[in-house]
Amino acid sequence: MAEAPAWARDARQTATANLDALPELTGTEEEWRFTAPELLGLSGPAPADATATAAPLPADRGRRSARLDITDGTAGAVAVESLPDGVIVAELGQALTDHEELVREHLYSLIGFDDRPGAVNAAQWSAGTFVYVPDGVTLEIPTETSLVASGAQGRVDARTLVVVGAGAKATVVDRYTSADLGSPVAVSTAVELVVLPEGELEHVAVVDWGAGVRHHARVTASAHKDARVRSVMVTLGGDVVRVEATMVASGPGSDSRALGVYFADGNQHFEHRVVSRHEAPQAYSNLLYKGALKDTAHTVFFGNLVVPPGAPGTDAYQTNRNLVLNDGARADTIPFLEIATAEVKCSHAGAVGRVDDEHLFYLTSRGVPTEIAKRLIVIGFLQEVLEQVRFEDLRTELEHAVAEKLA
Repeated sequence: MAEAPAWARDARQTATANLDALPELTGTEEEWRFTAPELLGLSGPAPADATATAAPLPADRGRRSARLDITDGTAGAVAVESLPDGVIVAELGQALTDHEELVREHLYSLIGFDDRPGAVNAAQWSAGTFVYVPDGVTLEIPTETSLVASGAQGRVDARTLVVVGAGAKATVVDRYTSADLGSPVAVSTAVELVVLPEGELEHVAVVDWGAGVRHHARVTASAHKDARVRSVMVTLGGDVVRVEATMVASGPGSDSRALGVYFADGNQHFEHRVVSRHEAPQAYSNLLYKGALKDTAHTVFFGNLVVPPGAPGTDAYQTNRNLVLNDGARADTIPFLEIATAEVKCSHAGAVGRVDDEHLFYLTSRGVPTEIAKRLIVIGFLQEVLEQVRFEDLRTELEHAVAEKLA
């Protein structure tokens, strides 16, 4: 990381002081009752460093306008294929100095360091990505950052900041990957997405760790007046993964969508806490998460629509559906509403079910083996989310990734 300017050093020092002052998380807190914070490296000692394990990235990751690979908190050079004039894709530490004014305005604005998880990341991140798309510019081809954990370090902390200007459009991908590791690695990521008036952003995060990784992921998006933001979370790998996705309707007329797909097997534990917070009137949001699980896996979904006073005309929806493939797997779904204003349309739904016997019979009676039939049903079940990914090549990649996990 390049030498940071004084304001950035001050922010890190404040985060470090907060980390020292804040009480340890115990797991008895209501918001932590499903996932033990010590498993994520948020309390107690961090996992020890171990021997690195090669983690080759997928051979074909699709076409990208720019690509940045980060291994254990060390970034390589940004590989640029084609970027419109004015678009910036840079390593975040370097951007602190090279693009100081832009970064300073937005860094830590959505994910600060007043709580322990925020302080952990702000005090310790060592690499990350900065993407800036100027007003009125369309970035046709996605950018991608791949964060790789080799196991050589017991802890990895990274950060992403995306700023989409007024009337601009972009697709940004964050990919998290590793081989199966012989000893645990704790990962913390914080992603801040700022979409200015009439801008459009699709952010896709692919969590595809091997065994041994425990990941605490935060994604917060702010949609200003008439902006559109779509956050897509695909959770497939890792021993323990906790995702906190927050969509903030910062301006009237904004459209915020949080979409999620997850498939857990073995003894994987995935928790998704998804919040839509309406801070402006006449805004739309939709939270749609669908997951499947088998073996002894455990998934948790907590969703919340927050409409404070001063946000009339809110139009907000929340849906979580889970498909349990065998006895022994467990899905918890907790939909929630906090509405403190009138003249709103809000709904929530959560469901846990099994494969429909009629669907299974239809396929098996036509010669499809039972396991393949279940796989086809699961893929169809998740397709409602995947088909909403705007960039076609990326949508196909995600469909293949889910199919590989199901195989």
